[in-house]
Amino acid sequence: MKKTLSLFLAALAVGSVFVGCAKTQHDPDGTGSTGVTDPAQTENPYDPGLPEDFRCNGYDFVIMNSNQHEIAGILNDIYIEYSTELDSVSEAMYKRNSYVEDTYDCTISEIDESSPVISSKVNESFHAGTDDYSLVNVIGNIVYMMANDGLLYNLNQLDHVDLTKPWWTQGSVNGYSMAGLLFYASSDLTICDDEGTAIIMYNKTVAENHRLESPDEMYDLVAEGGWTWDKMFSQARAVGTGGDNGDSLLNDGDRFGLIAMDWSYIGMMISSGERFSDKNEDDILEIRFNSPSFVDVLDTLVDYTKQKRTFLCPVYDGQFRQDAFKTDNALMIMQVTAHVRNSRDMESDFAVLPMPKYTETQEYYYSYCPRVTYVGVPSTIRETSYVGGILEALTAKSSEIVIPEYLNVALSERFMRDEGSKRMVEYIFGHTVYDPLVSSLCWDTVFGAFTSMVKSRTNMVINIYNKYGTYINAQIAEAAEKYLELAALQGEG
Repeated sequence: MKKTLSLFLAALAVGSVFVGCAKTQHDPDGTGSTGVTDPAQTENPYDPGLPEDFRCNGYDFVIMNSNQHEIAGILNDIYIEYSTELDSVSEAMYKRNSYVEDTYDCTISEIDESSPVISSKVNESFHAGTDDYSLVNVIGNIVYMMANDGLLYNLNQLDHVDLTKPWWTQGSVNGYSMAGLLFYASSDLTICDDEGTAIIMYNKTVAENHRLESPDEMYDLVAEGGWTWDKMFSQARAVGTGGDNGDSLLNDGDRFGLIAMDWSYIGMMISSGERFSDKNEDDILEIRFNSPSFVDVLDTLVDYTKQKRTFLCPVYDGQFRQDAFKTDNALMIMQVTAHVRNSRDMESDFAVLPMPKYTETQEYYYSYCPRVTYVGVPSTIRETSYVGGILEALTAKSSEIVIPEYLNVALSERFMRDEGSKRMVEYIFGHTVYDPLVSSLCWDTVFGAFTSMVKSRTNMVINIYNKYGTYINAQIAEAAEKYLELAALQGEG
């Protein structure tokens, strides 16, 4: 979890190599006291720790930011121009940027391009030996390739950047490091990974029509730890069974239990507590998806999803012109948080739930980010102090005013439909998993292989490992070797 959630999540801790975890301060006795001293009462928890006299002499902090179309309309803004019509989140971003500009004597500008173009431009700057850009924010597989090509700076060594601070997403800091080096990460600078976090939306009208649990009952179920795979699929079967409109085809007018995405198998495996990769003692990735437990859990998932009216993936199954969830022809849809914002025109009310646990004995609800951007600093920068200081200041200020505005006001107050959904924020964002094999390194191979399983509804893990395991391991070894070489070239080895 990357957040300091002002209304829901009060403290941040790291649970495992790839999971950013947040501890919550609840009020079990209703007294208004958590029994924990609030650090905000004694010091500013958002202080970036810069020297009192830190100033940047008018330095232009140039951001290369990826286009939103690459990530299906997920909000990815950093630079904001002033307007009297800004929404509250954009206004918070504008205030963040203005504060940093005024406080540290710098200017912030942005170039909006596709991720491949950003990579190409930074590569040109690298070979020309020019210092043109201060920050990049690009999709995972592109940022990984940029790191391997020596185009990015080791964030562990960047002046004034403290990656232990809560405004840096600890799951990504741990997950995307290699051999002790980190060239890109997620942080509170953007809301992109919040917008791109996997969720389940639950249609109240369909639930009522089939005498299933109300949203309030579902929220209590989540809080009690009982929102599991078995519960989700039993509900989906109850709605999808007999859902044919009479033509024996999968199309508009049919009734479905769960609408799935091409990444749904990956999201479900993450939610079960299984991991596609792990780290050894040298901070080097190792393949995990061929483990016996992973194979067994995936077998269970395939069995659950064989019936397509229980688990429908429209991109592969049938011909559709309508969104079955919005037309009250599906009980649930597995989507990303941005879909809550994009569903403001939906007539029926819905609940917003975290991804389900595998079993009730599982300790946490785990969330997956299917396709989001990561920040990195071009290795061509000359003013490392300016760049690191501005980056840290922007990120800390964003944690203070932008993230709470998004999660606690925009998402919770404007886009969610009821008070109960707001309770779910801590479960949705409490344990977000950042696994490199399905987000950056070998993304095309591993992500592609597992999305193909959604189409075929078969467990092909062993075949995938036999076909691609040697290649993936070679990519991991090559990346580790390059990282060490790059560290030496940048003077950190």
